[in-house]
Amino acid sequence: MEFRNHTPFPALAFAGIDQLDQEFHVVVLRQTLTWNDRGELRYIEDQPPLCEEDSYFNDDLSASVRQESDLCHYKPQCDVIVNAYAHAPGGASRDRFQVGLRLARPDEPVSPPPPPQGLNPLQAPSEIQRQAWEAECERLRNTRQPGMTLIDKRLVVTGPRWFVRGAWPLRWLGGLLKLASLGLIRANGWRLTAPEPVALLPLRNELAFGGQCRIGVVEEAANRVPKRHRLTPEQQASHPDAEAPPEERALAHEAFDTNPIGRGWVRDWFLKARRITRLPAPQIETPEQPVTLRHFHLARRGKLSEPEGAGLVDGLGIRPKTHPERAKLVGTVDQAFIESEAWLPEDFDFAIWNAAWPDQQTDYLIGDEVIELTNLCASDAPGAQRDIQGNTRLKLQLPGDLPFVLVRYEEGQIGELSAQLDTLLIEPEERRLSCVWRATLDMEPEVRVLEARLLLKPQVDALIAETEKRPAAEVEHG
Repeated sequence: MEFRNHTPFPALAFAGIDQLDQEFHVVVLRQTLTWNDRGELRYIEDQPPLCEEDSYFNDDLSASVRQESDLCHYKPQCDVIVNAYAHAPGGASRDRFQVGLRLARPDEPVSPPPPPQGLNPLQAPSEIQRQAWEAECERLRNTRQPGMTLIDKRLVVTGPRWFVRGAWPLRWLGGLLKLASLGLIRANGWRLTAPEPVALLPLRNELAFGGQCRIGVVEEAANRVPKRHRLTPEQQASHPDAEAPPEERALAHEAFDTNPIGRGWVRDWFLKARRITRLPAPQIETPEQPVTLRHFHLARRGKLSEPEGAGLVDGLGIRPKTHPERAKLVGTVDQAFIESEAWLPEDFDFAIWNAAWPDQQTDYLIGDEVIELTNLCASDAPGAQRDIQGNTRLKLQLPGDLPFVLVRYEEGQIGELSAQLDTLLIEPEERRLSCVWRATLDMEPEVRVLEARLLLKPQVDALIAETEKRPAAEVEHG
């Protein structure tokens, strides 16, 4: 099978595979755009290549994922991903403020009212009725109704703050209080400090709730780890650093799978072994479920439930692959599967390739949607405007061009295959926006050539207008 790219954008055709080991054709195309001082999007002249493997911030494999590979086989929904910094409104430092992402269909013209009717079918409407109808049509001609909102998300960011353990006199008094109340009242000796002012904050998983507790075998703190918290021989054998030199292996290791690179999740044995009295607290949270001292205490004692803990983690970028709700989509990987020759488990779910947080996944986009970012760029950034509350807003609209695939079969037939916009990546600091389109096609009947092509927005509009003019029966059968 031959692949031809008749577009100015990087594209590739390859074979995908499903849960039944059946292959299918995949065509992926990536568009990269920037915007001017008026917020108008245009294509970058030198288009960056497809992303062929997961990339990380600062090329650090232990850091947040910047973007995942474009070469996944299929996404059931569209990912809308924002890699950005939170900017305090007006650039003035604040201890706490909100950022937001909104995605909507473009505003649409309002349909005119039906023409006026007379008292009966044979009687014309009065002149007053006709004039009133014409006046209403004229009023509505320049009126547009808001398009449907697809995503509307808010996050709260704070300045630096800490979980701090009190000085020993306060802990001593807390012990007396616990003893006097027969254990009914506990004074844990920890507090969450008020956030310091901040003007700029990277929205990365490292600053959201989460974390891990790891102590190596040669660390001084290793002698202070109780035996019940140390890795068993079986756990050591299956640990990621099992093949590392002995001095680099872990003695004890627990992680918050929902976000192992975050902050605020910790266990008591780790705090005591490391003699920690001050721990960074999360700086990214949801308005509905802020991180509190209660969550910290539950995590310390191993009593923070998975659903409640997962609800504390959020962002605008990539959801970690270790997130339990995402990881389970890979399906059943048991001994039977490992010993089989199958490529994927039978219960594999392609939704695992949707990398955005669930509330940033939506139906496939059409390509002319409107994006609005709040406090996700500097107040003097190109295209940015201030609202009456002082927030910085950046509004962008996708160009509406439509990639598609022309299919030439071995038997001579020609068909057209629509592409789906399944990834939208927005990077305000780089003034860059990427659209990834994907099309899939069965292997049968046999394909001779796949051609990536593009309809520009005027061509799309003309095609839609022509379709709307055709009689309904012709549209249905033609």
